[in-house]
Amino acid sequence: MSRRPSDDQHVDVIVVGAGMAGLSAAALLAQQGYRILVVEHHDRPGGCMTSWVRKPRDRGRIARRFVFDAGVQDISGLSAQAPVQHLLAQLDEENGLQWLPVQHRYVINGTSIDLPRHWTALEQLLCSRFADEAQGISAFLREIRLIYDELYAGMRAADYRPVAQLTPLAQADWSRQFRYAAQAAGQPYVELLRRHIRNPTLISLFSILSEYVTNDPACLSLTDMVPLFGYYIGGGFYPAGGAQKLPDLLCGFIRRHHGEIRLKCRAERFILRDGAIAGIELASGQSVHAPVVISNADIAASHGAMLGPYQLPPRYRQRLKQLKRGPTAILINFGLDRIPDMPARVFVEQDGLIFGLGNPSAIDPSLAPPGHAALSLLHLLPEDEASSWFELGDREYESAKAACAETLIAAAGKVIPDLDRHIVHHEVAAPPTFRHYIQAENGSIYGAARGQWCPGVKSPVPGLFLAGAGTATGPGVEAAVLSGIHAAHAIMDR
Repeated sequence: MSRRPSDDQHVDVIVVGAGMAGLSAAALLAQQGYRILVVEHHDRPGGCMTSWVRKPRDRGRIARRFVFDAGVQDISGLSAQAPVQHLLAQLDEENGLQWLPVQHRYVINGTSIDLPRHWTALEQLLCSRFADEAQGISAFLREIRLIYDELYAGMRAADYRPVAQLTPLAQADWSRQFRYAAQAAGQPYVELLRRHIRNPTLISLFSILSEYVTNDPACLSLTDMVPLFGYYIGGGFYPAGGAQKLPDLLCGFIRRHHGEIRLKCRAERFILRDGAIAGIELASGQSVHAPVVISNADIAASHGAMLGPYQLPPRYRQRLKQLKRGPTAILINFGLDRIPDMPARVFVEQDGLIFGLGNPSAIDPSLAPPGHAALSLLHLLPEDEASSWFELGDREYESAKAACAETLIAAAGKVIPDLDRHIVHHEVAAPPTFRHYIQAENGSIYGAARGQWCPGVKSPVPGLFLAGAGTATGPGVEAAVLSGIHAAHAIMDR
């Protein structure tokens, strides 16, 4: 690929969307000398991995500073050779952030269980707590670990490239060498779970973690679900100072390698020449030209208004049209005048509601004043519930948010006693909030739903590559980073 001096009109690669996938790809390409432009409509990078500051005043009119996150507060993929760690090692940024270990608690209809972050201790605890299920627990975890180890060994063997992009001979060799990982894609997770586990509390415990990628664990394959068990192998972590620290680190790297990141800059459409990508047109009317574009935007947007459906082969276009959206969410961020006596992450199944509580102040005192806490509550909503939010008028919308918040705060109060008495500030994000900030259809925070075909990194349009939660790698920070790595390799391998 030819290298041109970077200016306002011509670059080597344009990245649309500064989510974790787009930034990961941009950083790797910038390191290799590609002239990069990242455009992001929001005022900060990160997608769902952003943070912001609120300074509510108390009755004495003294402002109290809280750091809130957009939902991501527990990051996997930091064990040796896993995608996030691999990315940071490639960029020589392994020591760029302080990573704080996140402990998990599960509260299932009044039963509270704190799970260790390490595999052997996890098995020992569960076999002791559920002695009647000990044999099934051990068999289940043994199969999960076998698949997990093969998935990650296979990832390294493929040099962090999609197996589907290997030569047919290399794919066959990979499938023989990692046969359990190869078979996992077609096996439903719930079948393995129910083959070994009978206890309803245990079934819930082994299912709730799926809220990191879906509201419907029944749709997940073993390939989708098994990586989440990495939270009990390598552990989950929170970047000290807030979720924003990781995208900011990548942006700093890109800029030091002569890349440009334009915030509050919206891409309006892709420019095509002779059927191939030739650049983008911005909302300002300016055109920027490049032979390669990575779209980290919502899949529907990438192939809808920005591209136009008739630029795609009919079968590919039809498959995109049939894609079901993943869940959206209600997110409540609280400023509290005390620090709850609970770990940094609590998964709750209570009175028919499933939600997650994030308490990063348990491990990071910088997020709130002394004796205070920044707390979050995330409750997933299925796609069919999401659409109704966009039909509400302003007054109805505010009433619906208030009603949801009241219900969820009451449910959380059963886990955090007297929660409502200690709230000094709270704010509620609903599906339209997510649509506004991450530009995702229906406010879908996880892109396309799991359990269906999703596009790979290469679009049928020459020069257009895809990255992010709506692609085959799926949602979550670790998966998004892997998607970005895939995109970067696909471009470098051209």
